[in-house]
Amino acid sequence: MRIIAGTYRSRLIKAVEGQSTRPTLDKVKEALFTRLGPSVSGKAALDLFAGSGNIGLEAISRGMRPVVFVDGAVAAIKVIHENIKALGVQEESQVYRMDAFSALRYLSKKEIKFHFVYLDPPYLKVDLTQILEDLIHYDLITEDSIIVIESPSDAPLIHHLAYDLEKTSVYGTVALHTYRRKHD
Repeated sequence: MRIIAGTYRSRLIKAVEGQSTRPTLDKVKEALFTRLGPSVSGKAALDLFAGSGNIGLEAISRGMRPVVFVDGAVAAIKVIHENIKALGVQEESQVYRMDAFSALRYLSKKEIKFHFVYLDPPYLKVDLTQILEDLIHYDLITEDSIIVIESPSDAPLIHHLAYDLEKTSVYGTVALHTYRRKHD
């Protein structure tokens, strides 16, 4: 895997060994960050279910600060730390080994608001509707935050009354769903 653009363009990063994680493909990552555009530079990002940290590291390379990485797997956290150290981005990064729901509760105490949230959970094993609810309940997102869910292209869409589904893009067997909080 590699960083595809920004300060750390073309730098290689490690993947988590085995099949417990699925690194986001370069074409999907490029489409995602093209959609986000330059307006996210300097804004906080949350890479929930971070795996190797692929998306969060790309966010750092493109100027997002700070980036919070969360994963429950020891192997994933080890690789995230190795990748952060290899790029020298310790100051821009926060890494937490915990489940997503505990992480959201914990982060609410840090008084941080995320402009970009990336959710790439183990398929069909996480209640994404509850995560979307918790992002609002714990006051972790702004009115303009962008939430992106990666899922299999044949997975059912997540619907939540507090969010608008702005766009769905399909890349082979993978889909990216972009949500924004509804404005009252």
